[in-house]
Amino acid sequence: MPPLRRSGEAPVVDGGPRSGPADALVLDIGGDIGALVLYADQNLVGVEIDLTPAGRPSHHAVHTAVRRRRVADRDIVCGVYPELPAGTYTVWGLHGAPIATVRIDGGVVSEHDAGDCRTPAGPALSIR
Repeated sequence: MPPLRRSGEAPVVDGGPRSGPADALVLDIGGDIGALVLYADQNLVGVEIDLTPAGRPSHHAVHTAVRRRRVADRDIVCGVYPELPAGTYTVWGLHGAPIATVRIDGGVVSEHDAGDCRTPAGPALSIR
């Protein structure tokens, strides 16, 4: 199995469950711009997950690192794509194959549970 591609950013420090206030995150959405929250398994913290407009090859991707984030009273593990033009996107798995198709709508945050990022998962959800 090929090694996981890690982000070129500073090393991710994952201190485990935390307490305290929620993390701050700014999403620049509205008009024809939406966002995606991609949930992933905890062992993928620091791994980059690629996303492309549907029909585009994976090497034309935008990507983000999976991170642990504090939300309300719990931790979640996810990648956040904060500013995406509305449309249909392919989520690329760790082995370079598509694992999901997600729809991004303007002014909406879509959510998708990608699990281990190796196998296809369920459909994306949109929240307003």
